[in-house]
Order: sequence, then structure tokens, then C-alpha cells
Amino acid sequence: MFSNLDVISNDKSVLHFISIENYSAELIERICAEVGKIWNGDLDGEDDLDLIKAELRELFDGKSDKQKHGLVSEFICHLYLRSSGYEQHFLFRNLEEKGMKKGFDGLYILDDYYWLYESKSTLPTTAGASHNANISEAYNDLKKKVEGTYDETKKNNPWKNAYSHAANRAIKENATLSQTLKSFSSDYTLGKYYNISNFNVIPSSTIYMDAGWTAIDSDDLGEKILGLIDRYTCRQIAVICLNKKTVDDFITFING
Repeated sequence: MFSNLDVISNDKSVLHFISIENYSAELIERICAEVGKIWNGDLDGEDDLDLIKAELRELFDGKSDKQKHGLVSEFICHLYLRSSGYEQHFLFRNLEEKGMKKGFDGLYILDDYYWLYESKSTLPTTAGASHNANISEAYNDLKKKVEGTYDETKKNNPWKNAYSHAANRAIKENATLSQTLKSFSSDYTLGKYYNISNFNVIPSSTIYMDAGWTAIDSDDLGEKILGLIDRYTCRQIAVICLNKKTVDDFITFING
């Protein structure tokens, strides 16, 4: 499915390098099987595929170029994480059009531990785009959310939003996770924050390349990313770096 994939791991970190020029038949088949579950949750994800596509078209309608690229990046990373054994505890869609956002871009469970996911992407026109810069931005966003260091104009309780998603009836129930998120939400409201060093994190980076398409050089990028994350404090870290040519294949999919 992810034919151009390299995984590098050590005792604290796992690096996932994915390169997607075009969608293979196998990848499209997996998208068809998983898109409803990613969108609506594992317990409510068997809706008609045409209905899911219509809802996704509505989501994309009126979005900026940057927003469309960001949504496709997130979706592909969610698809990949699910295929790698991570259990999804949030909905890709918002609970209500003007309701709770996810807080974090994703919340997963793997090996009885929960993981916080944050996604960053750059357009083909972004000068000097690099995975290091995107991963750094994603990690720092997670750190600010957990540690409550956003200024007041940006601050928003990410745990309350995460709890609202994890407790949704369409998500597989995990009472321990729900109680943990509820407790974190209460603490956050009362001004009690935590240190990112106690959390498992998944920062992801997508670079769109258009006519300048090239696959990731895993040896070169692996050295750069390991040098970057060596400075990070967290319990464990899984990094996703995705080179993607365009969003065209996904737009074609939802329009088909």
C-alpha cells in the first residue's frame, strides 16, 4: 500500500518516511475501506462511500489552498497510522460545524499508551520548505498545548476537545483514556499544566512538491531528523515525514 516507505527506529524514537507520487490501486482500495472510519469513527464508519465522499466535498468547499493541502496531509497520515496499528480515538470531522475542534490533530493508542498527533504541511510554492522546520513547528505546538504556554489570544483547552471526541459514541470506548482526558481538562481549566516530557508525541510533516517531485532520501533526512529530535523532551516520539506530489489524486477520489 505505502510502497515507498522507510522506517528507522531506536529505543526512544521511530521515524516514518513516506513518498507518494501517485495513488496506486492498492492505496485507493485502502482509502475506500478506511475513509468512513477515519471520518466518522470505527463504530459508525460503514456509511455509504458516496455519502462520505459528498461530506468530504462539502468539507473542502470554500477552503483555501493551504487548508486543502493540510486536510489531505492529515488524512494520509491518519490512514498510515491506522495501518501501522495505532488505534484512532477521535473523528476526522468536527462534532458540529461550529462545535468542538479536536484540540490536537489526533489522539491514538498504541501498546496501551496514548499518543498526541500534530500535523504541519507546506505548499509547493513554499520557499525553503523542510521537514525539519515542519516537525519542529508540530512538536512546539504540542508542547505549547500541553504546557499551556500559548498566549491568551490563542489558548484553548485541548484536553476538553480531545475528551469530547474520545467520548463520542462512534469511538471505541476506552474508559481509562476518557477519565484521563477529563482529568487533564479539569486541571487545564484550573491552570494546572503538565510537562511534555511525560507524553508520547507524533509530529508529522508533509511537503508538497508538484513538478519538483522527488522521493525522500532516508539516509540524509534520517540524520537531520535524529539531530533535531535529540533536543526534544518527551516520553517517546514517532515522526512522520511525507513527500507528496499534489492533492490531485485525493480530490479526484472524492469527486469520483
